[in-house]
Amino acid sequence: MSKPIKLIPHETDQPLEKWHKKIREIKDNGVKLKMLVIEKIMANPNISGKEVKETFFISPRLMYTWIGEYNSKGLEGLKAKKPEGRGSGKGNLKVADEVYKKLKEEMAKEPTRKWTGKEKQQYIKEEFNIEVTQAGIAYRLKRL
Repeated sequence: MSKPIKLIPHETDQPLEKWHKKIREIKDNGVKLKMLVIEKIMANPNISGKEVKETFFISPRLMYTWIGEYNSKGLEGLKAKKPEGRGSGKGNLKVADEVYKKLKEEMAKEPTRKWTGKEKQQYIKEEFNIEVTQAGIAYRLKRL
């Protein structure tokens, strides 16, 4: 006998009929699939991971990832998230030229001092509460 799958109850949990109705309202098929997996487990708490895997043709790892998302945040945890990485906008923020001009002015106050990339990062973080890469700083300083 396999170990039962543990779902943490949430205040937003609804009876299965309402949950199923909510699934029909969702437009994102990825979210629908996640909700169907959770619904299957809610309907039969003794179901094995193998049965869920075979029913939905998903890997156990993916199934347990979805269960973890549900257990930590409820239905909101299952909703689609903006992907991280290239093109997501995270870490790719447009930092105003003013930030780099101020850094350049600060560096000019002590022309004999050699500023490391980390020191430049630290200055921008402390003064503007913005995190930028050392390569990004070097690139923008050259373009000023």
